[in-house]
Amino acid sequence: MAVEADRATARRAQIFEAAAGVFARQGYHNARMDDIVRASGLSKGALYWYFKSKEELATGLVHQMLSHEAEAMRAVMASGAPAADRLQVLVRAFSGDLTKNPERASLALELLALARTIPDIRGCFDSHHEYFVEQIAALLGEITGTGGDSSAARAAALAFASLIDGLMLRWTLSVDPFDLESALRESAEILIRGTRAGERD
Repeated sequence: MAVEADRATARRAQIFEAAAGVFARQGYHNARMDDIVRASGLSKGALYWYFKSKEELATGLVHQMLSHEAEAMRAVMASGAPAADRLQVLVRAFSGDLTKNPERASLALELLALARTIPDIRGCFDSHHEYFVEQIAALLGEITGTGGDSSAARAAALAFASLIDGLMLRWTLSVDPFDLESALRESAEILIRGTRAGERD
């Protein structure tokens, strides 16, 4: 039984990897299930055994991607490092994932666009964004000594999340590439300084 479960997990991961590449390169709406079949190396029957439609596959991919991101975030938050260091680790991990695999940014934009018409994807992104903001607010609360529930920490966390989204979009669409990690790191440092200054006023 465990062997079958492991095989199913491996097959789903194989399909997700193939779908991620196809969606990033061709766009969700231009991608066909046959394209994903070819990219995965599986038979059409095997693909449809796990996913009955392209929408179901895209939804599963979103859940998988955001689940992995949340797990990585939980590991950083539990590391015991100073809050400012943990914030920078999160920034480096996020930017590193994108710069090492630029297709990931294109994929994220493709999948995020689906949130407008697919409720499950919208709910998944919304929950993940809220979790991210909560963690950033908690770190800023530790840094300023006010706790993550303070209005200033919450507002700063929302601003930082929006800044990350904006920089990712700008980096993805930019004709002249810039150093995403440096831009995010400097933004995090400005955010920390501003939050500290705001709490002193």
